[in-house]
Amino acid sequence: MNIQPETVTRDQHGFWTHSQLPYWDEGTTWADATKWFTAQNLALHVDQFEDSAPEQLQDAWYEQGECNCSQWQPSCHAHGAFLISIHDTEDGPIAMFAAPITTDNAL
Repeated sequence: MNIQPETVTRDQHGFWTHSQLPYWDEGTTWADATKWFTAQNLALHVDQFEDSAPEQLQDAWYEQGECNCSQWQPSCHAHGAFLISIHDTEDGPIAMFAAPITTDNAL
């Protein structure tokens, strides 16, 4: 595993990206991302805002146009998981976590 956890300092909108994460644009596929994580001996886990944020935060984001997810506390229960990114997508914010590949979470 080359990439290691680092201190998370979210911006004013609640976003953050690990300094060692490659730049991926809209053309990057999940297959491309998964390939990169596998090469790092990591499994990719995603927590979606629409699935785990409290209802009042979701209402503010989706109904009121509030572009701030800083109160959202995404999580991942995979052993050894660490945050890689919190960023916006066309479907709303997501949090990407990386966890060392084990026989329990192999891709």
